[in-house]
Amino acid sequence: MNVPWFIFFTLLVMCALLGIAFVTPQVPSDDVTLEDGSTERVVLSHGFEHDIFPSMEQGGPGAERHANTLWIAWAFAVVSIVFYVACLLLGAGRHGKLGPTKVPFAVGTVIFIGIFTAMFLSYRTFSTQETYELFLGFPKPTAWMIYAVWPFPISFLILYYVTFDKWHFTDEDEQRLEELIANHSQSTSEEH
Repeated sequence: MNVPWFIFFTLLVMCALLGIAFVTPQVPSDDVTLEDGSTERVVLSHGFEHDIFPSMEQGGPGAERHANTLWIAWAFAVVSIVFYVACLLLGAGRHGKLGPTKVPFAVGTVIFIGIFTAMFLSYRTFSTQETYELFLGFPKPTAWMIYAVWPFPISFLILYYVTFDKWHFTDEDEQRLEELIANHSQSTSEEH
């Protein structure tokens, strides 16, 4: 797999999803008749003043606001995860191969997408409820974000840490680097 071309492809898909999001009709909306008799479509999901806290705006019912765009946001998140992992693969490759990191990166990507999917499904359910169930002090979608989505990329860091000496920078690599430094130092001292 040519990782730079794959990264380019994921960027193109992300741009296409953003384009789809921009042309998707926003809901809820209402046709308002103006004083001159013409009608204008007013989008009602851009926020309106909160009843109790006037400095805060609220967006109205989430299920209605996100009916057309939630799947686009999910697809964008999935492609973003794939892009993130593909960028990590640039540093994980060695002589065009992924070696022992291939399977853990694939499994980690699937788990990360699963976590994001669970968060989105949780939000979709959350947006249709009148009362909210808390998990460790937060609404469930927020708990997914704080307790699973944010910390999960650390698993990729741990993967690098565990495989660094065995795959990324071996003893042979270190010996070769020392030889290159010695050769460079010797050629520099001969020039002076």
